[in-house]
Amino acid sequence: MNSSNKNANVNFTTNPSNFFNLPFTGISSFMKTEICPSLDQLEPGYDIAILGFPYDIGASAKSGARFGPRGVREASTIYCDGLYGLYDPVKDMYFMDQGERIIDCGDVDVSPCSYEQTFDNCESAVRKIISTGAVPVVIGGDHTTTIPVMRAFDMYEDICVIQFDAHLDWTKSYGEFKYSHSSPMRRASELKHVGKMMQIGLRGLGSSGREDFEEARAYGSTLITTPQLRKEGMEAIINKIPEAKYYYITVDIDGLDPSLCPGTGSPQPGGLLYEEVSDLIYAVVGKGQVVGFDLSEVSPPYDHAGQTSLYAAQIILDFICFYTKKRQLNK
Repeated sequence: MNSSNKNANVNFTTNPSNFFNLPFTGISSFMKTEICPSLDQLEPGYDIAILGFPYDIGASAKSGARFGPRGVREASTIYCDGLYGLYDPVKDMYFMDQGERIIDCGDVDVSPCSYEQTFDNCESAVRKIISTGAVPVVIGGDHTTTIPVMRAFDMYEDICVIQFDAHLDWTKSYGEFKYSHSSPMRRASELKHVGKMMQIGLRGLGSSGREDFEEARAYGSTLITTPQLRKEGMEAIINKIPEAKYYYITVDIDGLDPSLCPGTGSPQPGGLLYEEVSDLIYAVVGKGQVVGFDLSEVSPPYDHAGQTSLYAAQIILDFICFYTKKRQLNK
């Protein structure tokens, strides 16, 4: 087991061989993992690098997602023992037991009232993580998060974006403002390095017009509504995952049903279950090389029991487990 992960967030005031490292002690990095004080100090050798993007200027409904990275990190501390290895009784498989290295790189510095410098800061941070060989896992923020993050992947080609979301996110603009949480998939479609898309969990009245859906299909996006998933079954939906050289996964937490995840700014009834999202992420990781991951729209002010943050932390942990296990087996 990697000692840097094991001891990075523990202040040894007693015998280091006899410590508890409980979730409510220490600093709330993701899973209480190792902390990188500055991206200038980030070195090669990590499997996963966590990055927060506490930004919600792009929200058109309720704000509060800027507190998402902090809320998800705090919820994730309950899984801090996972840094020593995790047994999954459903898959009958161990994860995180081979010295996998995770580091939390803190948050992107954001402007209080402007997106340009904030986006530049986010893109630069993601580029730095990619350059070290780690996979960036970004915690938003509203779903505008995906726009600057995806810009940083232009050293790749033919990236297929897999989106979990209640909404299509194909809005052209709000007036002259093109960079809202309703437009990340349209903005991604405009990038040369992005190829096909698959958008899963779509539902709800008025989230996009018919023209937006027609344009998304014309672009080459595979659109899956929640009722369609239930009618056709998981195996059929997995078989629809497009072939691509690389994959990028983006999860808007409102893709899940609000009975599970009420702490979000644009909840939509009739959503996905946690198991459906996790199984599909597992399938995507198994299908090809995933180069990045983000999760957005967790809004702690509306998450009074903390369960949305907990589900978000679990989904991120699932991705980390699936990705590192595949990387381990492919060595």
